[in-house]
Amino acid sequence: MLSASYQKFVAIALLGLALVGCNNEADPNSPEGKRQALFKQMIKHSEPMGGMLSDRLPFDGAVFAEHAAGLVQLADQPWAYFPEPGAEPEPNRAKDTVWSDPAGFTQAIETFKASVADLAAATEGGVRGPGQVSDQLRAVQQACKACHDAYRR
Repeated sequence: MLSASYQKFVAIALLGLALVGCNNEADPNSPEGKRQALFKQMIKHSEPMGGMLSDRLPFDGAVFAEHAAGLVQLADQPWAYFPEPGAEPEPNRAKDTVWSDPAGFTQAIETFKASVADLAAATEGGVRGPGQVSDQLRAVQQACKACHDAYRR
């Protein structure tokens, strides 16, 4: 059973992920629209995994592993759609630190991608129970939160 504080963390992290791309006015063919669409696809994978670990959804190791594999396929994609400073007239939720701290932003992306890879590796050979993947999913969620805290309004 997961602790109440962990369940709260998961709920907050998932809420933060759910808020990615809330600007429904973005042109779907624009960099902002493409970035939003990719983050929404990530949510479609991360939310069920979080639900399984918080007992909101029944745990299914095979489904969990499929969602982890889906995150792996998406982990490299949204970053290409962050605009160069001043290049995108559409509103976006990126803080100026995306450009003023490019090394930090790059490190945050790499931390996220590594945590997703670790999660997928934990699912290789099957997932027998939540304990096998809870630390790895928590690391993915923490990577998302850290990036949002530093680089997203």
